[in-house]
Amino acid sequence: HNTPSNKYNYNKVDESKHEIHSQVDAITAGTASVVNLTAGDPTDTDYTAVGCAITTISSNLTEMSKGVKLLAALIEDDTGGSNDLMGAARNLAGAVSDLLKAVEPASGEPRQTVLSAAGSIGQASGDLLLQIGENESDERFQEVLMNLAKAVANAAAMMVLKAKNVAQVADDTVLQNRVIAAATQCALSTSQLVACAKVVSPTISSPVCQEQLIEAGKLVDRSVEACVQACLSATVDGEMLKQVSAAASVVSQALGDLLEHVCHYSSHGEPIGRYDQATDTIMTVTASIFSSMGDAGEMVRQARVLAQATSDLVNSMRSDAEVEVDVDNSKKLLAAAKLLADATARMVEAAKVLC
Repeated sequence: HNTPSNKYNYNKVDESKHEIHSQVDAITAGTASVVNLTAGDPTDTDYTAVGCAITTISSNLTEMSKGVKLLAALIEDDTGGSNDLMGAARNLAGAVSDLLKAVEPASGEPRQTVLSAAGSIGQASGDLLLQIGENESDERFQEVLMNLAKAVANAAAMMVLKAKNVAQVADDTVLQNRVIAAATQCALSTSQLVACAKVVSPTISSPVCQEQLIEAGKLVDRSVEACVQACLSATVDGEMLKQVSAAASVVSQALGDLLEHVCHYSSHGEPIGRYDQATDTIMTVTASIFSSMGDAGEMVRQARVLAQATSDLVNSMRSDAEVEVDVDNSKKLLAAAKLLADATARMVEAAKVLC
């Protein structure tokens, strides 16, 4: 019987699941952000930003725990569902607690501990979303995402070997050490990309999570470039440099494939009609700006295309907001349009700075 109280209960369950989902999104995005922010030398780490990300994780975890208790009470009569749900939430809370311990500056934990703690948060988040039936990104997509991230890591491992060959023949110890340090950083940034992919793969439909993965990709790109530069300074052996350069191209190609896979995720979601084309253009051009780093002319050209596509999208969102009857929806559209316009302006600025 679909009595009013049943209907109310069903709506509450639905609402509760959506809230838990958005809190899990925030936890995974925050985790990926902590991984990216603590990537470099501890003395260069922006601890204020790390603090903000940790606050986001903690406050969302607190809210999520309340939501899970409420949901467990609502579905109590189901077969053991509430126990599994509480167990999954406890696992996620435990994984978050491990990460927070590992990133404490005084902990002196090796980087790998931070990365594996982050990976556990990804795993626990996926399990929790599975429990509430909100694991929207299909397993095939996640599997391909992880394989592409591992392909970047494999390509980087090959490049590290080529760089170490250069280090062995370098006459100058300072230059030799520079190559070794750059190669080590390259290996680290790719294992970080894999950890980041693991964290965000269950919540990859969230734009903030996609952003963190793209950020981890940029760190790989920069470390590959730095490694190539260090090799160029350390030797004039044409054959060796050719091998380093070829290996670097393989990493860039693998990185491009990964980003393209993430960008195409949006096409798996709900069709969003007239925003589709502009969104696709923005995603594609963002990837192009990223892959054409170092080619100033190309970056400026892509930045112009990006600015145009954004302005088209922002305008159509604003005009939709004007005719939208629902005030809440209208506000959401205007807020999204503003967010998009600001983000693009920042990106175009960044492209100019990089040129």
